[in-house]
Amino acid sequence: MKTLFKLAGIATSLALASAPASAIVTNWDYSVASLFTAASYTGSGGATSTLPTLSLSWGIPSNPGGQQSSLVVGGSPATGNIDTYLGSTPPQTAPYLGFSTSLTHNNNVIQSGSTSLVSAILTNTVTLDPVIPDNPALPDQIIPFTIAFTETPNTSGTCAATSPPGNPCNDIFVLTSGLLNQSFDYDDGTGLSTYYVNIFPVTGGVLSVLSNSACAAAGQASGCIGFTTIEGQSTTLQFGFTISTTPLQVPEPGILALLGLGLAGLSFLRRRPA
Repeated sequence: MKTLFKLAGIATSLALASAPASAIVTNWDYSVASLFTAASYTGSGGATSTLPTLSLSWGIPSNPGGQQSSLVVGGSPATGNIDTYLGSTPPQTAPYLGFSTSLTHNNNVIQSGSTSLVSAILTNTVTLDPVIPDNPALPDQIIPFTIAFTETPNTSGTCAATSPPGNPCNDIFVLTSGLLNQSFDYDDGTGLSTYYVNIFPVTGGVLSVLSNSACAAAGQASGCIGFTTIEGQSTTLQFGFTISTTPLQVPEPGILALLGLGLAGLSFLRRRPA
């Protein structure tokens, strides 16, 4: 993959000639592998997954032949090539935005009192290989995403997470850590530079600041970030990947500014030959 991107990276290198004098890596091959490495549950009955795993499952299906609820990692490991980003807001297109892995919540109807997920850690292992200049791969960078989860009761009464009329109460997924600005230092032989690894949702349109009642039901403070899912449906977050030279910033309420980013860039990457 290095040979394929050397010529493309030359243009980037020239464009960066007017940047600050400190040397930086301008192009990288990357790999992102994701695994659940921790999980906690409440209730009893219904097999749970052995860690580490790509899929967490819980609960006893309410209907004969039904499926457990689950969180499932897709596309791991995700690999690609990106240019170093010099801006301060999340990039929206290639070559500064690439694919990471995806995460899907399958919200199936399970029996009340059977096992349900309370929290989980999704550990992302990022491998970076400098292409321009061409240097050995770096040690793996470990980026954990901490998740809080609430399987809401499907009974009458006040619903903490708003659901469509005629549907049971939505389940609640909260992302409590991860995302932007995981830093590392790298010396390519001409000087030490600091870089920031960023993994954030780019499609799905579902991650947002939740209502105070939904945050409280998940045991989180007001202003928590996550999504809710309708019973019997699945919700997928596709994550993007960038490397920047400065910490990325988004306007309040923060993560909302990330919704819908990368649609053009991700479509371009899908069409590009391997």
